[in-house]
Amino acid sequence: MSGKYLTIAEVAERWLCSKDYVRKLIVSGQLSATKLGGWKVRQDELLRYEKAKEKADMEYLRQQRVGFVPGI
Repeated sequence: MSGKYLTIAEVAERWLCSKDYVRKLIVSGQLSATKLGGWKVRQDELLRYEKAKEKADMEYLRQQRVGFVPGI
């Protein structure tokens, strides 16, 4: 996979979100990043996160359709 790095601003632009949101994901450990003169996210890590998020969202929607509510 590509070794290209994206800045926080580039990730935020791609996701149409704030740079603060991307920083929160990095600080919380949900999104892996490297400090290279500022936080940089590898493109393959970004794709991994997007796939995991999509899978979690799809599972949540599936559970909504069948009426499953976790914790009850």
